[in-house]
Amino acid sequence: MRMNAANILTLSRLAIVPLFVAAFILELKIWAIVLFCVAGLTDVIDGVVARYLGQVSRLGGLLDPIADKLLVESCFLTLALVGVLPWWFFVLAFLRDAMIMSGIFYLEWVKASFVYRPLWISKFATVFQLVVGALGIVRWWNPEGSDMATRFLGPIVVVTAVLIVISGVQYVRVGLSIIRQHSRAQIGK
Repeated sequence: MRMNAANILTLSRLAIVPLFVAAFILELKIWAIVLFCVAGLTDVIDGVVARYLGQVSRLGGLLDPIADKLLVESCFLTLALVGVLPWWFFVLAFLRDAMIMSGIFYLEWVKASFVYRPLWISKFATVFQLVVGALGIVRWWNPEGSDMATRFLGPIVVVTAVLIVISGVQYVRVGLSIIRQHSRAQIGK
Protein backbone atom coordinates (compact mmCIF):
# COMPACT_ATOMS: atom_id res chain seq x y z
CA MET A 1 0.00 0.00 0.00
CA ARG A 2 1.59 3.22 -1.20
CA MET A 3 0.90 6.28 0.95
CA ASN A 4 0.82 9.71 -0.58
CA ALA A 5 -0.56 13.09 0.48
CA ALA A 6 -3.96 12.50 -1.14
CA ASN A 7 -4.39 9.13 0.60
CA ILE A 8 -3.31 10.60 3.93
CA LEU A 9 -5.99 13.30 3.57
CA THR A 10 -8.58 10.62 2.80
CA LEU A 11 -7.49 8.54 5.80
CA SER A 12 -7.67 11.64 8.00
CA ARG A 13 -11.29 12.11 6.88
CA LEU A 14 -12.00 8.51 7.88
CA ALA A 15 -10.43 9.19 11.29
CA ILE A 16 -12.47 12.38 11.77
CA VAL A 17 -15.84 10.66 11.28
CA PRO A 18 -15.99 8.93 14.70
CA LEU A 19 -14.70 12.11 16.35
CA PHE A 20 -17.49 14.10 14.68
CA VAL A 21 -20.11 11.57 15.83
CA ALA A 22 -18.73 11.63 19.39
CA ALA A 23 -18.75 15.45 19.45
CA PHE A 24 -22.32 15.45 18.15
CA ILE A 25 -23.53 12.90 20.72
CA LEU A 26 -21.77 14.73 23.54
CA GLU A 27 -23.28 18.00 22.23
CA LEU A 28 -19.87 19.56 21.81
CA LYS A 29 -21.43 21.68 19.12
CA ILE A 30 -18.47 23.83 18.15
CA TRP A 31 -16.27 20.73 17.88
CA ALA A 32 -18.90 18.95 15.79
CA ILE A 33 -19.08 21.89 13.40
CA VAL A 34 -15.30 22.24 13.17
CA LEU A 35 -14.76 18.52 12.63
CA PHE A 36 -17.44 18.33 9.94
CA CYS A 37 -16.00 21.34 8.13
CA VAL A 38 -12.42 20.02 8.35
CA ALA A 39 -13.55 16.62 7.05
CA GLY A 40 -15.48 18.29 4.22
CA LEU A 41 -12.44 20.36 3.36
CA THR A 42 -10.23 17.26 3.16
CA ASP A 43 -12.74 15.88 0.66
CA VAL A 44 -12.15 18.85 -1.63
CA ILE A 45 -8.39 18.99 -1.09
CA ASP A 46 -7.57 15.28 -1.52
CA GLY A 47 -9.00 15.19 -5.04
CA VAL A 48 -7.15 18.33 -6.05
CA VAL A 49 -3.90 17.03 -4.56
CA ALA A 50 -4.31 13.65 -6.27
CA ARG A 51 -4.86 15.20 -9.69
CA TYR A 52 -2.33 18.03 -9.59
CA LEU A 53 0.46 16.08 -7.91
CA GLY A 54 -0.17 12.97 -9.96
CA GLN A 55 -1.10 10.95 -6.89
CA VAL A 56 -4.19 9.25 -8.27
CA SER A 57 -4.15 5.68 -6.99
CA ARG A 58 -6.45 2.66 -6.88
CA LEU A 59 -6.36 2.80 -3.07
CA GLY A 60 -7.40 6.44 -3.08
CA GLY A 61 -10.08 5.70 -5.66
CA LEU A 62 -11.59 3.11 -3.32
CA LEU A 63 -11.03 4.85 0.04
CA ASP A 64 -12.28 8.28 -1.04
CA PRO A 65 -15.90 7.26 -1.69
CA ILE A 66 -15.95 5.21 1.52
CA ALA A 67 -14.72 8.22 3.51
CA ASP A 68 -17.24 10.51 1.78
CA LYS A 69 -20.13 8.20 2.44
CA LEU A 70 -19.22 7.57 6.07
CA LEU A 71 -18.95 11.30 6.74
CA VAL A 72 -22.19 12.23 5.01
CA GLU A 73 -24.23 9.29 6.32
CA SER A 74 -23.04 9.74 9.91
CA CYS A 75 -23.98 13.42 9.68
CA PHE A 76 -27.40 12.68 8.17
CA LEU A 77 -28.09 9.97 10.75
CA THR A 78 -27.23 12.17 13.71
CA LEU A 79 -29.27 15.06 12.28
CA ALA A 80 -32.24 12.75 11.63
CA LEU A 81 -32.02 11.42 15.19
CA VAL A 82 -32.42 14.93 16.60
CA GLY A 83 -35.16 15.86 14.12
CA VAL A 84 -33.23 18.35 12.00
CA LEU A 85 -33.39 16.23 8.83
CA PRO A 86 -36.31 14.08 7.72
CA TRP A 87 -35.81 10.32 7.98
CA TRP A 88 -36.80 9.78 4.35
CA PHE A 89 -33.81 11.87 3.29
CA PHE A 90 -31.38 9.84 5.40
CA VAL A 91 -32.86 6.56 4.07
CA LEU A 92 -32.64 7.77 0.44
CA ALA A 93 -29.02 8.87 0.80
CA PHE A 94 -28.10 5.71 2.71
CA LEU A 95 -29.69 3.36 0.18
CA ARG A 96 -27.96 5.06 -2.75
CA ASP A 97 -24.59 4.95 -0.99
CA ALA A 98 -25.09 1.32 0.07
CA MET A 99 -25.96 0.46 -3.53
CA ILE A 100 -22.83 2.20 -4.86
CA MET A 101 -20.53 0.57 -2.33
CA SER A 102 -22.13 -2.86 -2.89
CA GLY A 103 -21.61 -2.43 -6.61
CA ILE A 104 -17.97 -1.48 -6.17
CA PHE A 105 -17.34 -4.44 -3.85
CA TYR A 106 -19.11 -6.78 -6.28
CA LEU A 107 -17.02 -5.54 -9.20
CA GLU A 108 -13.87 -6.01 -7.12
CA TRP A 109 -15.02 -9.50 -6.08
CA VAL A 110 -15.61 -10.67 -9.67
CA LYS A 111 -12.36 -8.97 -10.67
CA ALA A 112 -14.04 -6.80 -13.27
CA SER A 113 -11.72 -4.33 -14.91
CA PHE A 114 -12.83 -0.82 -13.96
CA VAL A 115 -11.49 2.40 -12.61
CA TYR A 116 -13.66 4.05 -10.00
CA ARG A 117 -14.34 7.59 -11.14
CA PRO A 118 -17.13 9.60 -9.58
CA LEU A 119 -19.65 10.90 -12.08
CA TRP A 120 -20.11 14.66 -12.40
CA ILE A 121 -23.69 14.41 -11.16
CA SER A 122 -22.38 12.52 -8.14
CA LYS A 123 -19.85 15.27 -7.44
CA PHE A 124 -22.68 17.81 -7.47
CA ALA A 125 -24.69 15.52 -5.19
CA THR A 126 -21.75 15.29 -2.78
CA VAL A 127 -21.33 19.07 -2.68
CA PHE A 128 -25.05 19.50 -2.01
CA GLN A 129 -24.91 16.77 0.65
CA LEU A 130 -22.09 18.63 2.39
CA VAL A 131 -24.15 21.82 2.23
CA VAL A 132 -27.16 19.99 3.71
CA GLY A 133 -24.89 18.65 6.46
CA ALA A 134 -23.43 22.08 7.20
CA LEU A 135 -26.82 23.81 7.23
CA GLY A 136 -28.25 21.01 9.35
CA ILE A 137 -25.43 21.30 11.86
CA VAL A 138 -25.89 25.09 12.03
CA ARG A 139 -29.61 24.59 12.65
CA TRP A 140 -28.86 21.96 15.33
CA TRP A 141 -26.28 24.27 16.90
CA ASN A 142 -28.60 27.25 17.15
CA PRO A 143 -32.24 26.27 16.42
CA GLU A 144 -33.71 29.68 17.27
CA GLY A 145 -31.05 31.86 15.67
CA SER A 146 -30.46 30.04 12.43
CA ASP A 147 -33.21 31.56 10.26
CA MET A 148 -31.14 31.36 7.09
CA ALA A 149 -30.21 27.71 7.69
CA THR A 150 -33.86 26.87 8.43
CA ARG A 151 -35.15 28.78 5.38
CA PHE A 152 -32.72 27.18 2.92
CA LEU A 153 -32.46 23.69 4.42
CA GLY A 154 -35.81 22.40 3.11
CA PRO A 155 -35.35 23.44 -0.53
CA ILE A 156 -31.72 22.27 -0.56
CA VAL A 157 -32.77 18.90 0.89
CA VAL A 158 -35.22 18.50 -2.02
CA VAL A 159 -32.62 19.48 -4.67
CA THR A 160 -30.09 17.17 -3.03
CA ALA A 161 -32.59 14.31 -2.99
CA VAL A 162 -33.14 14.75 -6.73
CA LEU A 163 -29.37 14.75 -7.33
CA ILE A 164 -29.03 11.62 -5.18
CA VAL A 165 -31.67 9.80 -7.23
CA ILE A 166 -30.22 10.89 -10.59
CA SER A 167 -26.69 9.93 -9.57
CA GLY A 168 -27.93 6.59 -8.23
CA VAL A 169 -29.60 5.82 -11.57
CA GLN A 170 -26.43 6.82 -13.43
CA TYR A 171 -24.26 4.57 -11.24
CA VAL A 172 -26.61 1.64 -11.90
CA ARG A 173 -26.26 2.26 -15.65
CA VAL A 174 -22.45 2.44 -15.41
CA GLY A 175 -22.29 -0.64 -13.17
CA LEU A 176 -24.47 -2.70 -15.49
CA SER A 177 -22.32 -1.65 -18.44
CA ILE A 178 -19.15 -2.78 -16.62
CA ILE A 179 -20.80 -6.09 -15.69
CA ARG A 180 -21.84 -6.68 -19.35
CA GLN A 181 -18.30 -5.92 -20.57
CA HIS A 182 -16.84 -8.20 -17.91
CA SER A 183 -19.25 -11.01 -18.85
CA ARG A 184 -18.36 -10.68 -22.54
CA ALA A 185 -14.65 -10.78 -21.67
CA GLN A 186 -15.18 -13.91 -19.55
CA ILE A 187 -17.11 -15.65 -22.35
CA GLY A 188 -14.37 -14.75 -24.85
CA LYS A 189 -11.68 -16.48 -22.78
